[in-house]
Amino acid sequence: MLVIPIFIPHRGCPHDCLFCNQQKISGYDREDARPPVAQTIDVWLDRKKDRHQVQVAFFGGSFTCLPHSEQVAMLSAVQPYIAAGKVDTLRLSTRPDCLDPGVCALLKEYNVGVVELGAQSLSDAVLQNSLRGHTAEETRHAVRLLKAAGIQVGLQLMPGLPGETSASFLRGIDEVIALQPSFVRLYPVLVVKESGLEKLYHAGRYRPLSLKKAIALTARCYQKLTEAGIRVVRMGLQPSALLEQNVVAGPYHPAFGELVQSRLWLKKIRAGLAALGPEQKLLIHISEKDMSAVTGMKKQNTKRLEALGFSGRFIILPNKTMARGSIQYVVC
Repeated sequence: MLVIPIFIPHRGCPHDCLFCNQQKISGYDREDARPPVAQTIDVWLDRKKDRHQVQVAFFGGSFTCLPHSEQVAMLSAVQPYIAAGKVDTLRLSTRPDCLDPGVCALLKEYNVGVVELGAQSLSDAVLQNSLRGHTAEETRHAVRLLKAAGIQVGLQLMPGLPGETSASFLRGIDEVIALQPSFVRLYPVLVVKESGLEKLYHAGRYRPLSLKKAIALTARCYQKLTEAGIRVVRMGLQPSALLEQNVVAGPYHPAFGELVQSRLWLKKIRAGLAALGPEQKLLIHISEKDMSAVTGMKKQNTKRLEALGFSGRFIILPNKTMARGSIQYVVC
């Protein structure tokens, strides 16, 4: 699928959340002019190769919090491309408290197929601490409204917000599973420059998750969600030079998602090795595409397994024909 990005960072958002400084992360100001929708689509369509589907995505900001006229103007700009068969659908992100039946009907009318909700947490206390400006019940209600309108729903969640614990966040994941969104993004909290959270951090009133703890918690969430049939489409913010320049503290790593996957592979393979008899060895067949995640960054997984007493008892065999994420054990 070709995804054509239209950036509206922080546009429409009625709050300055404690953790947020969208300008520092994106390089755009909330007062930037409306994005050139048609011009952007034309540029991206010229790059299209053999992709069968095309989706226009309004990234950043809170689309449905914008004035009605602005929403209609941007959505209308895409409709000629849909009518001509050049674009298949639209997606956008918004806040849970900026949705009602009328808004959902408008989105459906203009061929919006996916809406991502910035839920962040399912704890009212955490949402209040973060100056989020909406409740957990508004998230639940928004999910129900969108699903009733036939629109796919994604949820963005942020482990590590002020007042959130691993236990409370995992309880929130159980609630997410009950809501059955189409997908989830997991963004561990980072302290960015000129955010309210930076002030708390420097005052010693907020301690971000360590990288190790963020990886462990995100891995548990990933496992729970995927076992429930809910896709996790991203873990950790998209790395960029601008983001790296503005991170003050927190579990930032440019390959955060791979670190999480690597931890999950370690847990899986360790369980397989633990079941071996005294004289047995394990041949581990995996997809060639998973090799770096399986062995771990700087071969940390391999070294960890050897340190646990499994040295010489396993061989990892990459296979070009196996599907990514699959694994086959052969005991010998």
